[in-house]
Amino acid sequence: MNLGVKIIVWFCRVLVGGLFIFSGLIKANDSLGFSYKLEEYFVEFAKIFSENGLGFLATPMEWLEVIALPLAMFIVVLEIVLGILTITGTKMKQVSFLLLALIVFFTFLTFASWKWELVKSCGCFGDFIPLTPFQSFIKDLILLVLIIPIVLASRKIKSFLTPIGDRLTIFSSFTVFFLFTFYAYNHLPYGDHRAYKVGNHLLQEMSIQPGNPLILYKLENIDNGAITEMANYPDDYQNWKPYTNPEDSSEKYFRSVDEKLTIKHIKVKSTGQLNRVTEIPVELSDDWELIKEESALFTPDIDPKIYDLTAESIEDNFENKIGEMLNDTNYRLVLVIRNLDFFGDFNQANDGWHFKKSSEAEKYYKKFQSLYYDFKKEHKVYTTILTSENDINKIDAFKQAMETRVKFYFCSDRELKTMIRSSPGLFLWKKDLVLGKWHYYDFPTFEEIKDEIIN
Repeated sequence: MNLGVKIIVWFCRVLVGGLFIFSGLIKANDSLGFSYKLEEYFVEFAKIFSENGLGFLATPMEWLEVIALPLAMFIVVLEIVLGILTITGTKMKQVSFLLLALIVFFTFLTFASWKWELVKSCGCFGDFIPLTPFQSFIKDLILLVLIIPIVLASRKIKSFLTPIGDRLTIFSSFTVFFLFTFYAYNHLPYGDHRAYKVGNHLLQEMSIQPGNPLILYKLENIDNGAITEMANYPDDYQNWKPYTNPEDSSEKYFRSVDEKLTIKHIKVKSTGQLNRVTEIPVELSDDWELIKEESALFTPDIDPKIYDLTAESIEDNFENKIGEMLNDTNYRLVLVIRNLDFFGDFNQANDGWHFKKSSEAEKYYKKFQSLYYDFKKEHKVYTTILTSENDINKIDAFKQAMETRVKFYFCSDRELKTMIRSSPGLFLWKKDLVLGKWHYYDFPTFEEIKDEIIN
């Protein structure tokens, strides 16, 4: 390879390798969340194939949905390792082929997601950098372009490590990052970027954050004295046409006054609001002069990050109590249980549901109960269970078997998966402030909470 080609290939290797490592680490931090995203894709594809008479393609999607979690772990570890090997130049013939296969797979997913609106976010960088399907598709196209030179030059790329160094790099990379991924899965993500992270106020996350008022500029037409307020001047001013329907606000770009054009207002398509102006462009300076500038700044409204948090009391006709909980001044231990089957097995008999608890899983519930009893010795504290199970008979059977009187509240399964990457998982709230959250392997004692949080 000549020097110019070498520089181009090196540039592509560093950029592609770095992005693969970064993207893989972000997803390895939350492989369970990435598996949820893969499940969304597989469910949607299975639905599309079934509806279009392609059942033979829907079946593999259903299989993939079942193995979404191990598949997610494998993909994120492979992504990181390929990124490292791309930079070191190790086994580039095989690595470049895997890079190409992986990016083609991702490009197909993001294209389908954008084209048919399958999911709202691709999960490429997890919750750390949310991307729209279109942004994800463009990102993957750019990576595809950068990978092509690596593939073409792969036979000539030599590793800067020794053969033993190459083997050690491959083995150690797979081992270290598998352990990293597995540990994060069996506890909670190292970095939490969701709305329910410790330190967040949930009521604030559930509210629209209002934007600031718009800066409006008053302009006076030099020839006819007409006054108008407007925001930013668009770049395509010369292509404007007079509007003909006064009731159609989308056409109100300008109006005719004594055969002169008077600007009415400009809308920003993405927000439906006006944008700010900095100066009068040359094209307008002969006709208009700035006579007043308002002082308010403009930012658009920010949508709430939490849309679907509910606590519908199963014992009280599913009345939503989340507002009361988030305004209560006492401590609250919130146990999230997506599926009660974690704790044992349900069996239906003639007299209703029966629950046989698992002694192995019961110990986690006993830790929750012990924490409550120790907690209430020093502080007023409430206990709450949020679950996606809405069969009151099943819940009664569960409570009887577990000898518990804790109140159960219904919340959508999707929201519970977002709240905490563990089922069961534990929160400590005070009013709407998230003071702590724990995987069931890490349920704390009251002494730990007192030392690390309360004190």
